[in-house]
Amino acid sequence: MSVILSDMQTVTTRDIQRETRTVRQRLLAGETLQWILGKKVIGHIVPSQEAATSQPWPNLQRRLQQVYRRPVGKKQPAASQVYADRG
Repeated sequence: MSVILSDMQTVTTRDIQRETRTVRQRLLAGETLQWILGKKVIGHIVPSQEAATSQPWPNLQRRLQQVYRRPVGKKQPAASQVYADRG
């Protein structure tokens, strides 16, 4: 990939075909890329607004407590209960 007298990075069709992962990672990082054919710019590849904003992780502990209606992780393991019941 190359740079042409600007901050915008350029990619060729070959770069997109052979280095898809790198191009995708750059888009996810928020870079805008120029797609060139020879010396002519044929398009711009811009990151999606949806990809640029990340969602916070949900509170899984609270969600478990809502589903099971009891405190999670406070009881003894099930195996201990089985061994105690066997006597």
